[in-house]
Parts: sequence; C-alpha cells; structure tokens
Amino acid sequence: MRWELLLLLVSSSFAWFYGRDEPDRWSVGGVWPLPHKIVYGKKNRTLSFDKIGVDLAEKKDCDVLLAMAENYMNKWLFPFPVIDKYESEDFIITVVVKRDCPTGPPDQESSEEYLLRVSMNDAIINAETVWGALRAMETFSQLIFYDERLKKYQVRTAEIYDKPRFPVRGVMVDSSRHFLSVAVLKRQLDIMAMNKLNVMHWHLVDSEAFPYTSLKFPELHGVGAYSPKHVYSRKDLAEVINHARLRGIRVIPEFDLPGHTSSWRGRKGFLTECYDDNGKPTYPNLIDPINQKNFDFLAEFLEEVTETFPDKYLHLGGDEVADFLLECWVRNKKIQKFMQDKGFGYTKIIDELRSKRKPIFWQEVFDNNIPHPEATIHVWKGNTHEEILDQVRNVTKKNYPVIVSACWYLNYIKYGADWRDEIAGTVPSNSRYYYCDPANFTGTPEQKALVLGGIVALWGEFVDNTNIEARLWPRASAVAERLWSPAEKTVRAEDAWPRLHEFRCRLVARGYRIQPTNNPDFCPFEFEEVPV
Repeated sequence: MRWELLLLLVSSSFAWFYGRDEPDRWSVGGVWPLPHKIVYGKKNRTLSFDKIGVDLAEKKDCDVLLAMAENYMNKWLFPFPVIDKYESEDFIITVVVKRDCPTGPPDQESSEEYLLRVSMNDAIINAETVWGALRAMETFSQLIFYDERLKKYQVRTAEIYDKPRFPVRGVMVDSSRHFLSVAVLKRQLDIMAMNKLNVMHWHLVDSEAFPYTSLKFPELHGVGAYSPKHVYSRKDLAEVINHARLRGIRVIPEFDLPGHTSSWRGRKGFLTECYDDNGKPTYPNLIDPINQKNFDFLAEFLEEVTETFPDKYLHLGGDEVADFLLECWVRNKKIQKFMQDKGFGYTKIIDELRSKRKPIFWQEVFDNNIPHPEATIHVWKGNTHEEILDQVRNVTKKNYPVIVSACWYLNYIKYGADWRDEIAGTVPSNSRYYYCDPANFTGTPEQKALVLGGIVALWGEFVDNTNIEARLWPRASAVAERLWSPAEKTVRAEDAWPRLHEFRCRLVARGYRIQPTNNPDFCPFEFEEVPV
C-alpha cells in the first residue's frame, strides 16, 4: 500500500520526465503560423506525389507562381523521405489570383489575404495577389502529413480564411560582422517564406566591414571589405533580391549613418579624426561634418543604392552616435570650432541625409531629434516587454510609424525554451518571444494603427554561415506567429507548442537545420546531412 501511494504521488507530480512536455506532443496537419480562421473537415484525403498537380488558371506565365509550383511540387510538398507507392486518385490544386502578375517585389501595402478550401476531391486557392497565393500554398503544404499506420501521405480537409495581422514581419541579418554567403542568405529566405515572413532587413555594412559593391565608389568595398572574396557583387545583390521577390519577401538594406562608419574609410575625408582622453588618435567611426563634399557624396551614393534595391524604404541607421561623440567630435578641436561658428548641433547630420526612399531610423533619431516627417522609427531599446512597449507608446504619440525589434534579439544565447519562458540571468531579460505583442500598450486606436509590426534582430558578432540557421529557427518562428496570427487566438504558448513541434520537424525533413527549441523530443524523420 505504501509503494502504491508513493507511485501515485510521483505519477501525479509530472506529465513526463521532470514535468516536461511529452517528446511526441506534436499536432497532425497543424498550421504555423495559426490562420485567422481555420475549420478542419472530418475526413482526410490520401495523396500520392505522382498524382498531384497545380493549375495556375489564367496566370500560367507568372514567374512568381511558376517558381512557387516548382518549389512545392519538387521539394517541399512531400518532404519526408518516404516514396512508398500506393493507389491514389488525381488531386489538383487550382490557384486563382485576381490581380496581374507583378514585375517587382511586394510593397508594404500588398495584400497577403487568401481563401483555401481543401476537399476530398481537390484544393482551391483564391487570392487577390500572388503574394496571398504564396502564403496559401505554404498553408496547404502544412496540412499534409505522413500516416505511419497507413504508410501513406494524407492531407487534412479544411476551409481557411487567412490574412496577416501586421504588414511588416521580418528578419534582420548582419553581413558586416561576419560575411554571409548568397547560398546561406537564400536558405534563410526560403525558411522566412515558410513562416510567412515578408521582410529581410539587410544590415549590409557596419564598422567592421563594407561588403556592398559600389559601382560609383569602388574604393568603399576595395578598402572596407574583409577581403576581395568577402563582397557581394552586383550579380549577387540582384540574385538575393530576386530570390526574395519570388517568395513574397521585400529586401530593405541598411547603411548605418553617421556612426558605425569605420569601414567607409576608403572614401578619403569621409571620417573625422578621433582621440582618446590623452589626445592620442583612435579608430575613426563617425562622419566628418565639416567636409561638405561628404554630403554630396552621400547623396550620390544613396542614389545608387535606390537604383539597386527597389523597395520604397531605406534604413539609414542613426543608432549609438553618442558612443562616438566624445572621441570624434567633442575632443576634435576643428569640429568644436566648426559647430560653434555654424551653430551646428550633433544631430544635424542626420537631417542632412535624404534619398528617394522613405527613411527608417533606429530610435535614437527620434529620441534626440525631430525626425523627417515621413520617417519610420525602429525601436530596439528596453530590457523588459513593459519598457519596450513604453518606447512604442512614446513614438506613436508623436504620430510616427513604428517597427519593433527590441523584444526579439535572437543573437543573445540563452539556455532553455526562450521562445515561451522567462530565462533568468539574461541581459536584456526580454525572453518569452511569443508573448511580446508590439501593439499591447495603453494608447489610442490611431496610435496602435501606427505599429507596422516587427523584425527579428540577429546581430552577427558571433553568427556566420555555420550557425545562422540553427540560431534563428525556430525561435524566429515564434515571432512569425505573433506578427501574423490574431492575438486573441494565440494567448498561450502551451497551446502553440504542438504545432511548433510539428512545424519544426517539417522544416527539418525539408533539409533545414532547425534546432530543438523546447525540451528533449524527437522528430519522425531526423535531420541528416545530404551527401555531396
């Protein structure tokens, strides 16, 4: 009796080992991120990879839809390494898109709304734009699962209406601190599309390196790149932009100014002299505002940038200028005299930066200035969700649109399920990525409408080709659901976990290095390196 009582006490104290989630607690045909509305049917339909097709209706010449069909039919629709042959009737996915096929990438106002109906006979996608069709095809692919008992592929019947909550849902990659190859960038774009993310914020240059290839000013990458091999040619840039476009992803480049500019040293006279407290020269990292030629150069350089990147927005940085003011401007006698003579404030240089694109600035430009009226403010400060949302409220009070990254600095190494749990001892302590809602602050409806969404930040000091994929995913997937799905339907990470587990295993089966994100578990088909 005593042993029975002890067994009862032990068994009731945890669901599995140490109270962890069951290692096979995944959904079956669950969709990530959670759709706006989904109603599953009562039956599943057997599918065979040799009996399924895509009908593009009146858009058979659209390159975006053709690339979509190619990717899903040949790579992603049946990712599991199972090729059992069995009887199955033909199944056609019909794609109906109202608007013409675009020649350029999506923009911030592009619709991604779609209707998807999967019956026992066929599947029909209805969307206003090709971008909505892309999102619908990914959803359809996630309804497919392999039934181990039947030894067959099945698709869940369902009716789905879906649209994103926020227009900006992105990932920032940093190719200055460590160079990221085009092949690796394209893999991340693939995974972004699978998560229904739509913006790659490309932090192209920083103090350390200048890998962007300029036709007009080759001295920039000639001196500033780590080596001649560590550059993005014009062909590379176009390839990344087009790869993103075919997946419904915008590429917004960042050229951080006026600080973080040491790698611009190939441009003679661009950087000011900097000094330590003993008057000894230090490494320059700030623009010289005395040299008027610098402003003429920037105007011409940014003109080239806007010809290279088609997006309507351009990120111009503006962060951490205060870190360099003392060394580069305060201790520089020429700068001090110039500012006294001209009445030139420390922040005027930001106001001198203009381009044909709408500017995005890190939040210091808002904190220390009156930004350009068309500017979007990118919030990166705050150690807790509450502090971060205070920043968002302050910016929207002044009627500026906001993008939030402060909740989602995934370059921080944390132990544990940081996507859902508070991780003690971390700086900043803003884990629980799934729970940071960028519009969850006290403010007017007009203020909340100014919240454009968010961008995961993956700074590159300790990230390169070898680890970017596992560092990003599926932690960034938690952010993808927060930015896509209705807030009222995604309240508990515990409810989301089975779908995230299945989604992670699906991406692993597709050949991507998606790290475990919760506790000890397993996938039906584990990752294996493909032999070269």
